[in-house]
Amino acid sequence: MKKIIYTVFYTLGALLLFQACAEDDSALVTGEPDSVVNNDPEGSPLRGLSESWNGHDEDVLRQYFDVSAAVYYDPEVDRSIEWPFSFFSDSWAYVVENYGTYGQNSLLYVVGHGEADKSSFFKTHFEEDAENRSLIDHPITASSPTGAAIDEPAALMAKVVEHSSNGVHKSPAEAIWQDKFTEIFTYDLYLKLGLESEAERVKAEFLETSVDFPKADTYWFRDWFLPIYENYNGSVTLSNFFKVLSTHYPINDTDYAKDMTLGELVHFFSGATGADLEPLALEAFGFDDQNQQELLIARGRFPNLNYPFVPASELIDVTSEGLATIEVSKDNNGGPTAAEGSLKLIDNITEGNNKFLTGGFPQEFYMQQNFEFPVVVNRYSLTSGNDVPGRDLKDWKLLGSKDGVEFEELHSVSDETFASRNLTKNYEFENSTAYRHYRIVVEANNGDGNLQLSEWRLLNLKLITFGPQDITDFANTSVSRENRNGATSNEASFRVTDGDTSTKFLLFNFNNPEWIQQEFQNPQRVTQYSLTSANDAPGRDPVEWTLSGSNDGTTFTEIDSRSGQSWSSRGQTRTFLFTNETSYKYYRLEILANGGDGLFQLAEWRLFAE
Repeated sequence: MKKIIYTVFYTLGALLLFQACAEDDSALVTGEPDSVVNNDPEGSPLRGLSESWNGHDEDVLRQYFDVSAAVYYDPEVDRSIEWPFSFFSDSWAYVVENYGTYGQNSLLYVVGHGEADKSSFFKTHFEEDAENRSLIDHPITASSPTGAAIDEPAALMAKVVEHSSNGVHKSPAEAIWQDKFTEIFTYDLYLKLGLESEAERVKAEFLETSVDFPKADTYWFRDWFLPIYENYNGSVTLSNFFKVLSTHYPINDTDYAKDMTLGELVHFFSGATGADLEPLALEAFGFDDQNQQELLIARGRFPNLNYPFVPASELIDVTSEGLATIEVSKDNNGGPTAAEGSLKLIDNITEGNNKFLTGGFPQEFYMQQNFEFPVVVNRYSLTSGNDVPGRDLKDWKLLGSKDGVEFEELHSVSDETFASRNLTKNYEFENSTAYRHYRIVVEANNGDGNLQLSEWRLLNLKLITFGPQDITDFANTSVSRENRNGATSNEASFRVTDGDTSTKFLLFNFNNPEWIQQEFQNPQRVTQYSLTSANDAPGRDPVEWTLSGSNDGTTFTEIDSRSGQSWSSRGQTRTFLFTNETSYKYYRLEILANGGDGLFQLAEWRLFAE
């Protein structure tokens, strides 16, 4: 078993470590360890603890410790019982190796009681009543590590893992599987510790164990966990599940924000294995229509999990929904409202002689759709006019811009032909950036002196999403006061919503309150937001603020407030959830205090709407 030895123990020397452990084995007349002379290495767990949690109020004394576990006994535990020392040390060393770290030093505290009917429970490093320790508390009465003597603490260790892996508190899956994760955890643990007979014992027991959730006669171990374990890389997949969960599932500060549905559980385990587990779920759980809908919603809400599936999507006509306006570099001689003026380009009529026509070609020509608010486009269609094919577009580029000045190329076409009149052709390209201006630059037509086009539609094939989605890219951002170097400078206000956490908005001479505002084309019901600390001095970070909503930009209603906030590192993103049943067009973040510096900074502010 691989053991992790901390640097502090190396620096003090192996001799001192062994001496400290040996001291715990010495005893006074009472049979309790000698705690008169404290020669423990610096940072060692306390020699004694006074319980003040879960109705326990006993004083317990340390019997053993190393870099993985510290074992404590109450006065009733038989001091000749020493098997817990190596069992918990080896067990927790494996947990840390496979599942990751838990708290500052990943030490497991084990509190043993000599009364067989003493209640058992676990604590995580998130809980202050146990002084932020990973801790299990249970009876230790058996003379050997077999059967129930190790099954109960193994299940408690599983709960610590389930409720505190990857730096996130609580278990959203517990609402679905209840205590069933403890079974596969225990089986895997015994195998990894070389306890083959114990592993076979619990396997036989778990294979025959059925429960009535999520439906009657459900065999979680036999039909779900064991097939995943045996077919998808064993404990690696168990660890991956918690990693994928911590990366993608909603988190409110340090806690998971909600319980999972069965469809979400299947989706996230699929992400952990890299395979679609829906067929396995059908066999294990029945997976009725409601569960199928839950899976569909999960795939729409969390589309970035790494396994093959086709998320539901919808095609949006951005030209119509975004209320586009049209401009061209050279209009019809009769103007935009003429029978063949530029307004015909986006009137959504593709039949007959309805078209845009301009003369004097070849020439430098562009047509451009403009939007009041940014929109995402990843498709477009062009419909040929009713007349001479030589007037059709042949070579062109599609460009996007946020400000109407700087354009980026998104797509290009060469040597295009339209085989018939009023023929619509569709073009696709990769793009997830929202722009306010989309421009087609026509570089050549098919040889005529005139240019014609019946219709130009901008489209977006959008995943159907459920739950809070990031809507920041569709907002116009404004502030109470701009960076002193101007609105286009490297640390100007637009940086706070540019999607790049390595940039920031910086204000000199911070004079609270200061505000940042996002404005949307249509009201949005926001239920969470995130703030990312910037790269520089923590004293510039926001500490106290309010979030308010408005539909006229004048009268605001406070919908969330925070105080005493801090960031543990630079570039850290923290998410804040709140209850809101009202849709607003304007959302204003008002900074009431920072960390005491004369400057204010924020790398990113994102809004998420239902």
